[in-house]
Amino acid sequence: MFNFNRITAVIATALLLAPTLPLEARTKKGDKFLGEGRVHEEKREWDAALDAYEKALSEDPGEIVYQMAAEKTRFQAAQNHVNQGIKLRSKGQLGEAMLEFQKAYTINPGSSVAVQEIGRTQEMIVRERKRVAETGQEAPPEQRGLTPAEEVKKQTQDKIDRILPAPELRPLNPEPLKNLTIHNQTSKVLFETVAKVANITVLWDPEYQPPSRNSFNVDFENTTLEQALDNIAVITKSFWKPMSPNTIFITNDNPNKRRDYAEMVAQTFYLANVASAQEIQEIVNAVRSIAEVQRVVAFTSQNAIIVRGEADQVALAAKMIHDLDKPRAEVVVDILVMEASSIFKRQVTAAIASTGLNVPISFTPRSGLSVVTNPGTSTTTGTTGTSTTGTAGENTTGTTGTGTTGTTGTTTGSSTATYGVPLSNLHYLNGSDFAVALPSALLQATLSDTKTKVLQAPQLRMVDNVKAELKIGERQPTATGSFQPGIGGVGINPLVNTQFNFIDVGVNVTILAHVHDNADVSMHIDLDISTVSGHVNLGGIDQPIIGQRKISHDVRMHEGEINLLGGLTNLQESKQVTGIPGLSSIPLLRRLFSGESVDKERGELMIVIVPHIVRSPDVTAGNLRGIAVGNQQTIKLSYSPKPGDVVTGPAAAAAVLGPNVPTASALPPAMPAAGNPPVTAPAINPPQQTVPAMVPGSPAPGMPPGMPPGTVPGMPPGMTTPATAMSPPATAPPVTGPPMTAPPATAPPTTDQPATTPPAGNARVLFSPAQMETRVGAPINVAVVLDNGTDVASAPLTVRFDPKVLKLNSVLRGDFLASDGQQPVFSNNVLPDSGIATIQLNRQPGTPGVNGGGVLVTLQFQAIGRGSTVVNLQGVTVRNSQGLPIATGAPQMQINVQ
Repeated sequence: MFNFNRITAVIATALLLAPTLPLEARTKKGDKFLGEGRVHEEKREWDAALDAYEKALSEDPGEIVYQMAAEKTRFQAAQNHVNQGIKLRSKGQLGEAMLEFQKAYTINPGSSVAVQEIGRTQEMIVRERKRVAETGQEAPPEQRGLTPAEEVKKQTQDKIDRILPAPELRPLNPEPLKNLTIHNQTSKVLFETVAKVANITVLWDPEYQPPSRNSFNVDFENTTLEQALDNIAVITKSFWKPMSPNTIFITNDNPNKRRDYAEMVAQTFYLANVASAQEIQEIVNAVRSIAEVQRVVAFTSQNAIIVRGEADQVALAAKMIHDLDKPRAEVVVDILVMEASSIFKRQVTAAIASTGLNVPISFTPRSGLSVVTNPGTSTTTGTTGTSTTGTAGENTTGTTGTGTTGTTGTTTGSSTATYGVPLSNLHYLNGSDFAVALPSALLQATLSDTKTKVLQAPQLRMVDNVKAELKIGERQPTATGSFQPGIGGVGINPLVNTQFNFIDVGVNVTILAHVHDNADVSMHIDLDISTVSGHVNLGGIDQPIIGQRKISHDVRMHEGEINLLGGLTNLQESKQVTGIPGLSSIPLLRRLFSGESVDKERGELMIVIVPHIVRSPDVTAGNLRGIAVGNQQTIKLSYSPKPGDVVTGPAAAAAVLGPNVPTASALPPAMPAAGNPPVTAPAINPPQQTVPAMVPGSPAPGMPPGMPPGTVPGMPPGMTTPATAMSPPATAPPVTGPPMTAPPATAPPTTDQPATTPPAGNARVLFSPAQMETRVGAPINVAVVLDNGTDVASAPLTVRFDPKVLKLNSVLRGDFLASDGQQPVFSNNVLPDSGIATIQLNRQPGTPGVNGGGVLVTLQFQAIGRGSTVVNLQGVTVRNSQGLPIATGAPQMQINVQ
């Protein structure tokens, strides 16, 4: 039996240990290869890792660990070769890519992506062979690397890129019409005359009907071509549109012709700041109503709006979408709930009767007295002899004079309450028959002083006009009702038929905020701070008692302002005195006969709210600027000249010029000496036919005899031009300097002074001051100063700034270029949305430059947002009177707005 027990224990131990041991032990050599593979795998050397795992698997093909490691690495290694092949193929290396895809297939024959890439690459190789056979040369690497599908997509994209926008008129002569007067001419003559001046072509509608009035008068003074055409179209009730940069089409202006010939434009606008489909639909409704575009579609999944309409309608829609697609303002609200409570309790009791005198007296008769009890019961007490017991309902007392032993008999009735002693035995009563319970002495003194401070400070960030909620706490169940089942029964659990609701207990905040552009914040606040103050049993269900502090409030505050949202001060004092009347009022001794309890409770609650604007409304001056949109029937937009257009003459001061546009002062001097014929500067625009200016009363050069004086060749009769009617478009602007009889300051030097080119000096342009700190809303004046200048004649400037931090209100000309009394030509164009200001500052042509240093311009900014920003001058090139650069650079200044 002993041996059997030992064998059983050994078998049981083996069975317990059997599941923890592998069915087949791994080999040491296989484990070595497994470790090497894991090292390579960590380094992402997939080929080496796969080789190590396959070696381990060859040592023990049945080991599941080796199998799992090899299969996982096989997939990674094949995918790595596929990725390498795609990179090589994108560079045009098709042969190397094919090798990589074949390696991937060799490693993992089940890789479908490797099979696909092999077929795709083979197709590309065949395509390149055909191309070489046809053209005799290979395609560029980026073209060879295109898959067939990518090549088709590229062709489609190229075709899309070649789609032209709506034609925009770009005449060969961009100069404005100056002092052009046409009298008593028809509508066709007016259009053709202006077209000939600007060197553009006019196409007429075959169905064009001239207005009933057959003669019109126009007078253009520094008017652009588009403005002149618009003016003529208004008075002749005609409609024109550009067909190409130098061709226009003219027809009658009526709804039918506009529907037939008005240029239609389709454009997709991607919105960057909307957050919901409702906002997109609101923008669509606004565009459809204001721009009168009927074909407007919202594509919600891409936050896009597709618009199709006339060119001016789509341009107006673009302006509206740009103005409405703004990031919403955001605000962070700090809520401080401060609560302090103090509870003071004091109880002093050191008395014989602290709660008053309440002395009970009990009657305890001695033996030998007959006590009358309830009817039906008689108790007889005797000292000697034998007592006789009567019948029920009869009280009997007997006494004998002899005997040493008495016997007491008792008859029990309906009650045992004692009523008293018979009158015949009253004379036997004395003090020993009564008992008095005297009060016990008490000494008690307790003091309790509790102070509590609670601070809850939730913080909530929200978007403008979007409700934000914050709930921190628990949800307490409360019974809200019950229902009676159809069949009653005994022992049904009442909880089964009771309906519960859950109440949020803790800090619950709901805020709807709106940020105004003057840094004010309007808020609707629902604040509920609740706690479970106790429980009560109602109908057998334990219900929580919720103590709450709730505020619902609408308030408007300034950013950073601290506002008391609500407060409560609670003070409660109670004093209780107990004792014996009279004795409790005796000085000194009253403490022995009285007790005193004092309770003081004080609670203070204050709720404070502080808003902080983290993103203000991004409304710029361009958004608030009104634009001309045509009349009631037709939407027509007008555009100012683009930056970079060449505008000369008196209109240069009011035109918009680009930073690198050549001006009269930047051209090489072309003023000859007195008596020599004027020499024009090289043509800025391509050579074109020009119309020479005419002198009033003299025939035009080359005109046949008999033509009216003042007639321009190639123009209809009746059009007259003063001497300054038109400037030759292919020549430099006319010089407005000193008379030709006097040698100009830039005339060629005499023989006594050899002609030399003034070398570029050490002039430099800088900001003054170079760094500034200010606050939001404060004005900022920055001067652009030139130092150590020699023969300074022009200083075109391009200022760049951050429009979210700074607003450029105005640009004031400095007095440096006017230090000798000659007023320079000054113009500026401020683009507030883009943060770019283009400034042209030139001396009058033919006047010498100035020397020294001084203020070129003064920039008047206003800080509109917090942050650190840089104002810089982009590509500054200050030139002398000969057009040579004397100062270049890109100065910067730092502005910190608090």
